[in-house]
Amino acid sequence: MSSIANPHKSRTVIDDATTQVTVLTGFLGAGKTTIILNLLKRVGPDYKIVLLKNEFGDAQTDSALARESHVQVTEMTNGCLCCVLVGQMKRALLEMKEMYRPDRIIVETSGSAFPAPIAWQIREMEDSDFHLDAILTVVDCINFCGYEDTSYTARLQAQYTDLIILNKWEHVSERQLDIVIDHVNDLNTDTPKIRADPDTGIAPEMAFGLDTRLFSL
Repeated sequence: MSSIANPHKSRTVIDDATTQVTVLTGFLGAGKTTIILNLLKRVGPDYKIVLLKNEFGDAQTDSALARESHVQVTEMTNGCLCCVLVGQMKRALLEMKEMYRPDRIIVETSGSAFPAPIAWQIREMEDSDFHLDAILTVVDCINFCGYEDTSYTARLQAQYTDLIILNKWEHVSERQLDIVIDHVNDLNTDTPKIRADPDTGIAPEMAFGLDTRLFSL
């Protein structure tokens, strides 16, 4: 059976005024939003998180919302906030920091997004009290072997990440799961891979505080 590594990364001491940013990517239907919702349920009530759903270039983006405002804010689980982003990433991050003073911002990319442009924008803001903590990739174990062969983006998402979250693994056989892990390892041997619990997802300590070295300026 293919092995799944545990994430062990060194931590950098970050000033209390710095807002941590986690970028979550994954192909369409991988289960990114479910992973995030479960994470939000498991953080403490005093830890404030803002979720930015990145809709750049998405045909389903609400055009009326785009005309009125580039950020829509709605309440979410455990007092966290969800903001649908339809404009400049930097501007949205600065507004969210000013309005809500969050401890962390999670950016959920669209399924077709390569995280590099977003990561570079966040890197450029590290002098403005932002810190790119990690890029996480959700892999759909049911469908990955199919779209990995046809989607360049899916391969890039699996290669440029700090943590690979194997989702929906409970719906495939052990043999099928081994094949998925082998395919992922062919793309990225060194990055830790963990299984998302079908009911509770992943623990915050597995996703937060990874202190990425990817896309450094």
